[in-house]
Formats: sequence, structure tokens, C-alpha cells
Amino acid sequence: MEILKKNISKVDISYLMVILNFISLLIILYGIVDFVINFYLLGFIIFMSIGFSLIIIIPALIFYVIKILNSRKLVVYVRYKDFSLYQLLGISFAVLLVFLYSKNYILFFLVGILVLGYIIGLFIRTIGYFTKNKLIITRILIFIIVLSIIIPYGFLARGTLPVDPSVQVWKLHQIDNPGYVLPNGLDNADVNKDGFDDYITNYEWDGHLRIAFHPGTANVHQRWKAINIGRIENAESSAFGDFDNDNNTDVVVAHGEEFGAQSGVLIIWAPNASESENPEKWIMSTDIPDTRNQGQFHFVRGYDINKDNFTDIVVGGRGTNPKAGLKWLEAPNDKIQSRNMSNWKVHNIDSTIESAHGFEFGDIDQDGDDDIVVCNSDWDTKASDQKILWYENPGAGNPNQILEWNKTIIYQNPDFYTKEQVALYDFNNDSFPEVLISTVSQIYIFNNSDGGTRWDLVKISKPPFTTWRTRTLEIGDLNKDLKPDILGMLIHHDGYLPRDKAVVYWMNYSGSNFANATWQTNVIKWGDGFIGLGEYNGEKWDQAQFIDMDLDGDLDIVANCEEFNSLGFVYLAVVWFENPLVSS
Repeated sequence: MEILKKNISKVDISYLMVILNFISLLIILYGIVDFVINFYLLGFIIFMSIGFSLIIIIPALIFYVIKILNSRKLVVYVRYKDFSLYQLLGISFAVLLVFLYSKNYILFFLVGILVLGYIIGLFIRTIGYFTKNKLIITRILIFIIVLSIIIPYGFLARGTLPVDPSVQVWKLHQIDNPGYVLPNGLDNADVNKDGFDDYITNYEWDGHLRIAFHPGTANVHQRWKAINIGRIENAESSAFGDFDNDNNTDVVVAHGEEFGAQSGVLIIWAPNASESENPEKWIMSTDIPDTRNQGQFHFVRGYDINKDNFTDIVVGGRGTNPKAGLKWLEAPNDKIQSRNMSNWKVHNIDSTIESAHGFEFGDIDQDGDDDIVVCNSDWDTKASDQKILWYENPGAGNPNQILEWNKTIIYQNPDFYTKEQVALYDFNNDSFPEVLISTVSQIYIFNNSDGGTRWDLVKISKPPFTTWRTRTLEIGDLNKDLKPDILGMLIHHDGYLPRDKAVVYWMNYSGSNFANATWQTNVIKWGDGFIGLGEYNGEKWDQAQFIDMDLDGDLDIVANCEEFNSLGFVYLAVVWFENPLVSS
């Protein structure tokens, strides 16, 4: 036996470890510099993982090949071996600091416990209490214990955290935040007939449909009572409407086909107003048959398209396989038949549009019926297909209304990226509404001077602290100067939205002509600085509405923040911003 041991040759990998450590260090430093410049957390983690691999996985493979398969002994000078161990510790501390800075607190906690276990392991190794095998088992047990605590909490028992007050210029009040992920969509109606508007929001990941009931002006600054009225896989959008003409406010839901779900459009039927706060009284229908699995539906609204006094449904989708397009779903002209979903008729407005999110209604040509305007844009929309479209309503009683509508390209250019919403407003009081949209660096106002046959583009530059992706755009008089102001809300870029960006802002102008006026930009909320990872992202504001929430004589803002969550925490869902500019 002793002879066999003497015959086992040795392989010195000390210099290989030096090279691997040096390359690993360069990759890690590059990852840190890239993070500091771009604030892209996923990229940082990828670089860190490669760095880890070079000093863990490759040596492990060498160990397996040389020592296990070839029965040869590995030799590494202690100083090189220790350098690798402490370099791992340094990398871990860098990761910890980045997670803490990016406000990924659960990930910070998870890695922190693992680092603590590693430090304990180094200590045990140093004083020689346990053998290597026992040490490995100890580390594995620590890792399993951490996962058993963190993973269920992060995915099942989501919590909420308050918003940093230092970033609020206007006071932000939480309406509802149940801890569900992706509060996607917002619509208002007085559901319980108490004289105050209530709000519906659908939570895309969890599938919950949730109504928040206005508590009255005395309690409007507190959290509102909210109920779940249903749960649907991949609930993408929801809206209020009386879809069976019984004078109660129902909810229409467009659900998509992500996460293995089946897409469609359905209605949750409301009880009488007096029972509307009882979740058991709401009744969910089946899908309208001809909407089943017809693409990824993304945006829905109730609207009486054919002027028969029954509320129809307009729904837009995104994607190409298949294209959900832009459709209107004709309500049966009968109260009883409305609840039979097979009686609803599906008509294509445009079967070819790839992204029909955030459409707006308005009478562009002043012919007495409301048309539809939408921006065809998303992150995967081809540059040649990015355009703003006007769909001319053929009019009630016109047989062409159930056919695809004529469309006019208002603007075509690759200036967009992420379902930018259009807004309509008659700025110059000529009865023809202008069309507004935001790019990263400018607000575009398309001057509608003759009913849609000519569109003169007016560009308003955004100041540097608002030059970012903007989805939400709304028009209203926030400072009571009898002129329209513009509300803009930003969304994250690859999960990140910095603190020096005004994520919610409003713009007002001086003078009488918006086209050549001087515009001033005012901050409502600064960015929180959160840096996202994968599906956990920084702020992504989705929908907004103006309303005098506290009845003090000025317009406040209600909005939903579709994304602002990390593993374990949801920071924002449905909120309102209290207007400090004017008081009665």
C-alpha cells in the first residue's frame, strides 16, 4: 500500500489557479464597472457568476479529472488556495452591496446568510474542528435551510414596503396594495352608488380582480376597503361597464395566454349596489366563445360603439401568433340575452395590428361618432411597423361598422418602444381633438386642424430629468389656469429607473398658443432608484386618471404602478397623488 502511495504522481496547479484568479478578477471588475455605468443588475449577476465559475467549477472539474479519474494527487500552494477562498468572499461582499443598493432586500438576505455560512466554514476549516467532508455537508445544510425559509416567503407570502417619502413632491397615498404582483390596469365607476368613484385593478400574475371602494373624504387618506371579485389566469386588463343594462356596474376582463393560460374575454356580473362590497355576490361568466384562444388580449374597455344604449366591449391585443388585433364585441340588444355569452358577436376593427394597447376614443373628424386612436408599438414591434393609427368609425346603422374599419396613419417612425399610450385633447378649441404621445425625449402633439386629413407635428422637448421611456400620458388642468396640462409617467429600462428622473411629472405652458409656447416641467415624484432583476423591476406606471379625490377644489391623480416589486416585496399598486397646488 505504501508503495502504491509513493507511485502516485503529483500535479501542481498553483500557476493555473493564479491565472484563473486573475481572469476571474478582471471579469468581476468589468462587471462592477458595467453595473456602475448601466445599472443592469442581470448583467452584473452574469459577470459575477462567470467569475465564481472560474475559481470554483473549473478547479472542481480539474480535481475530478486528475485526482478521481487518473488517481493523481493535486498540489496547490496554500497561499494560492487561500487567495481563491478570500477572493470568493470578496466577490460575495460585492454582490451583497449591489443587492442592498438596488433594494433587493430578500436577495441581500439570502446571499448574506450564505456568506455568513461561508465565513463560519472558513473559521471551522482554520481551527480544524471538522474534516472537509463534514464541512461540505455543513454548507449544504445551511444552503437548504436558507432556501426553505426564503423561497416560500418570496413567492407565496409576499409583503409590502412603504414608499420612500423623500422622493415624493406631491404626497402619495396608498389606495390598495395586497402584495399581489403586477397590478395591471385601472378603471373607475361608482359601484356602490355612494357618490364616490371606486377603482378596479387586475393583478396579472396572481390573477385576482380587485375593487377598491372609496371610503369617503374623511378617510380618503387611509387604505381603502378592497375585495377580490374573481381570479383569472393571466388577467391582463379590466374595465367597468353595465353590460346587461340592469343599472349595476359589471367588470369585463381580458385575459392572455402567458404562463400556459388560455386567452379570452369574460364578464364578472355585479350584484345590486347595496351588495357590491360582498365578494360572494359577484358572478363570473365564461369567455365569449369567439374570443377563446384568439391571441394575447392586453387592453379592454366598455363602450357603446353602435349607439343602441347597450355597452359593447372594445379589446386590443399584442403579438403575432396569433394576432389578437383590435376588436369590438357587440352586446346583445336584450337584458336577458346579454348574460348568454354565445350571443355576443365579435367584429374585427383591425385584424392585422400587432399591438393595440392603450387605445383612446374620440370624434376625430367630428361626424358624430367616436373613432379610435392607438399607437402600434411594443418592445418587439418592427421599426417599420411603429405607427400611430386612427380608425374611423363608420357610424351606427352603417353595415360597414361590423367590417374592418378604415384606418389612417397619423405618424410612422421608429420613435416608440413600449405600448406608449395616446391622449386626445382639443388644444386650440376648433372642435377637432389633437393627438398626443410621448417619446423618450419629446412630447409629440399632432395638430388636427381639419378633421383628420392633415396632421401638423409639434414637438415639445422634455428636460433631462424626464428623458426616459414614458407610457402614460393624460391631459387635465392641474393648476386651474384654464389651460390643459400634460401628465407623464415613466417606466423602467431593463428593470432600472434612477433617482434623478421624475417618474411622475406634469407640464404646463404660458401664452395662448400651445404650439409656440414655453413649457415648464414640474415634478410630482422622483424615481426610487430600485434596480430590477428578471421579472422583478423598478417603477412601471400604467394607467392614470384625474379626479378631485378629497373634494378640495383641484384635480388629484389616481394611478396604478404595474411593476415595482422585488423578490418578497411589492412596493406600489394603486395610489393617488394629492394635488398641493390649489386648495378651495
